[in-house]
Amino acid sequence: MLKCEIIGNLGADAEVKEANGSKFVAMRVAHSSKWTDQDQKTHEQTEWVDVTFNNVDSKVLPYLKAGVKIFARGNASLRCYSSPKLKRMVAGLSIAAQEIELCGGQSDEVPRQLIDPADGALYDVTKYYWCNMDTKALKKDEFRVLVDNRGGEYAQNKQGFVVPKAVLEQPEEEQK
Repeated sequence: MLKCEIIGNLGADAEVKEANGSKFVAMRVAHSSKWTDQDQKTHEQTEWVDVTFNNVDSKVLPYLKAGVKIFARGNASLRCYSSPKLKRMVAGLSIAAQEIELCGGQSDEVPRQLIDPADGALYDVTKYYWCNMDTKALKKDEFRVLVDNRGGEYAQNKQGFVVPKAVLEQPEEEQK
């Protein structure tokens, strides 16, 4: 068994797919390396890794958007295929991930700290977009509005998870 870990950026939004009656999440992760050779010429090489994840109910799934940096850990496999574009055989790495984590960065849709405008209290938001604020007073389908230091609005649900408020205001068919 080959175990593999990768940190990289998603090349496109993750997609839920189905094969043989089972659903899974498919995504492509890019990792770029830069180096300077002896002639002081800078080189850059990007490696793409196909990642699949069986947990389609994961709370991290809505945040797996193009450009987001993630960490993935799982079983690796190597595949060989004919590339019509390159007109030769190439090898590719695939990971069947058991673990996916958001690494943060500037593409985050939710900032790391939010303010309750009712009392001015400051709350930390974890990388899973969960805020440590008490939510006992919220009803099951009720949301609390929080703001960032630039005035952007976010909604927190009963479980403590935070999304941009604009996501809640979209018609349901646009969210899918």
